[in-house]
Amino acid sequence: MPPGRPQPKPRGGASTASIAGIEVEIVHKAVERLTLRVWPPYGRVTLVAPPRTPRRELERLVAERADWIATHQRRYRALSSHGAAAYADGETHYLRGLPLTLERADGRAPSAQPDQAGARLLLRAPAGTDDARLRRAVEALHRRTLLTDLAPLVRRWEERLGTSMSAVGVKRMTTRWGSCNPRARRIWLNLALAQRRPALLEYVVVHELAHLFVPNHGREFKALMTELLPPWRELGRELDAWPIWARLPPGAAPGA
Repeated sequence: MPPGRPQPKPRGGASTASIAGIEVEIVHKAVERLTLRVWPPYGRVTLVAPPRTPRRELERLVAERADWIATHQRRYRALSSHGAAAYADGETHYLRGLPLTLERADGRAPSAQPDQAGARLLLRAPAGTDDARLRRAVEALHRRTLLTDLAPLVRRWEERLGTSMSAVGVKRMTTRWGSCNPRARRIWLNLALAQRRPALLEYVVVHELAHLFVPNHGREFKALMTELLPPWRELGRELDAWPIWARLPPGAAPGA
């Protein structure tokens, strides 16, 4: 956890213990088995256990998974180390999977646009514009980009699948890349997909459209995805490697 950031307090009904040198938040509740998780963005560790589980069982599980916990904590902390965007000259931003170097310029109202060479992100705004307005300008660019890319992509897959959607929308989401309402024939896509490669946007679109035919993620769904988009598993792993909450992908230089 970065210096100066307070340690999260345990959730209601939880206690904190140091096990094998790892701070673990323990929650006893009516479940059938132990569940150990490492949470982004700073690697908080939780262990959910059935009531009256012996302490030695908790200690054994944490000790056995210590290396796994450490690996996830290192990954999460590296991804979160870039912090929030400062919208400063030289800072790195991504669009369609490509890094752009931010360049500030004066302007009447905040607006963001990549240059023709596709190497710079031009952010125009009056002097003294606050970060919230600058963020909205960059997000407006992300929205325009996604909507531009989605129109032909969705149309192509609708034709292939012999179906049609009533609506395709874009919004900020914190935990999902997309969602599908089969009854309403509507899908939502995460605004953050504007920063990922077009192939990953296509993967999410196909994934959500597949739910029109199979509502769950069982064997039939996986078979359909393999038929429609053979490398879907590899694309899913690539998408997961750069989580929604991380500003930059693994190994990216923050610039500025």
